[in-house]
Amino acid sequence: MTSPESDSGSRGRDFPALAAAARQAILDVFNVDNPYFPGHCGFRVADVRHGYARLEVENRTETSNPAGIMHGGASFGLADTAVAAALITVCGPGNALLTIEMKINYLEPIFPGLVTAEAWVVRHSRRSAYAEVDIWSAGNLAARASTTYMIKPLGEMRPPAT
Repeated sequence: MTSPESDSGSRGRDFPALAAAARQAILDVFNVDNPYFPGHCGFRVADVRHGYARLEVENRTETSNPAGIMHGGASFGLADTAVAAALITVCGPGNALLTIEMKINYLEPIFPGLVTAEAWVVRHSRRSAYAEVDIWSAGNLAARASTTYMIKPLGEMRPPAT
């Protein structure tokens, strides 16, 4: 299921570039000494534009199931992280980007090697967003996800009362 128009990484050209400083700040948050889940999994933001992000990860033993195929949780996490990177370009820093729901359809096995996730924001408001993600492996569209997010200013975040 490949085509020159929809191959991995080509969707980004449809989104406006970010200012160089804003782009670099987002790349640094995700790629430089990231101690959180995305860094632990080896996810790397390769490109970010207004409403768009492309992430890459090497599918390796640590992200695979015993059959050598990328674990569903790893690919789901990759898609979720790609949406967060795309969303930060439209809502800016200082917000918690919280997944409300996410659905993923697996179309092909994701074998060892480079895996790419392209996320784009379809619609957003101050408080919510809808985005979609394509995951590519070996030149094939391997999965497609759709997500709904809550956008909440960090200042409004409170731990639950005990």
